[in-house]
Amino acid sequence: MHRLRRAVRLMREPASLRRSLGLQVLLPRAAVVLVWLALNQWTRLPLPLVFSLMAADGLFLLWQARFFLQSADAHVRSTGAMAPVWGGYLVLMLAGFAAVTLWWDAQLIARAVDEPAYAEQRRQEREALYRLTVSEDGRVLVFDGEITFGLTGRIDRMARRHPGLQQISLTGPGGLIAEARGAARLIRDRGLATRAEGLCASACTLMFTAGHRRSLGALGQLGFHGYGLQSASGLPQIDLEKEQEKDHAFLLAQGVSAAFADRIFAIPHNQIWIPDTAALRAGGVVTD
Repeated sequence: MHRLRRAVRLMREPASLRRSLGLQVLLPRAAVVLVWLALNQWTRLPLPLVFSLMAADGLFLLWQARFFLQSADAHVRSTGAMAPVWGGYLVLMLAGFAAVTLWWDAQLIARAVDEPAYAEQRRQEREALYRLTVSEDGRVLVFDGEITFGLTGRIDRMARRHPGLQQISLTGPGGLIAEARGAARLIRDRGLATRAEGLCASACTLMFTAGHRRSLGALGQLGFHGYGLQSASGLPQIDLEKEQEKDHAFLLAQGVSAAFADRIFAIPHNQIWIPDTAALRAGGVVTD
């Protein structure tokens, strides 16, 4: 009985200060810190799981503090030395600060919004330059804005998703000639009609003339001019005369008169010619 009481008393006695600090605080806390660092570095946890882990870690930290305080009280009663106890308090304070920092990092990571890849960012920026929608009846594709990279592919995808498309409505200041050529070929090959609902100028007119039937809305206008380079220094690999000849031939193939096509490319690139409806019909540009 005496041995049993002694064993029970020993079990209830708090661990020595050094053992409590090392085995109950430092080692477990180091393991927890490593786990948090690994999670924050390699994965993004759902926010509810982060809060659950924070709560569990907070309770574990309180449990560690409780056992250390018991050992600290016993140490002071037996030796009266306070320096090791204050050192342990400092360790607990640093452990708490590290825990809060890691919890905060985990929350920030969990709440972070994924940034799109650079290519996706560029695509979104280009698509923001124009609006491309399909009418409720699925027969009209409405384009309004600047002609830029990727437009041809997007028109093609929308045409595949809406096989009932019959017409493309055009409004815009122009844009990239190369992209307008691709869109024009697509419009021509699919046999779509074109209609200018607002001002369709510069490269937009190339898309307009690709339609097998071409008309103007109540506010529709077409603006033409010759080609020019945006860069003042020019690009030696681009021959503007040859580029204009390509599109001159395309206009003739679409039924535009030679006289009208010649006048288009005689207009300086920094000016714009907006013919009236009668001139557009006489030149074979507007058919309806």
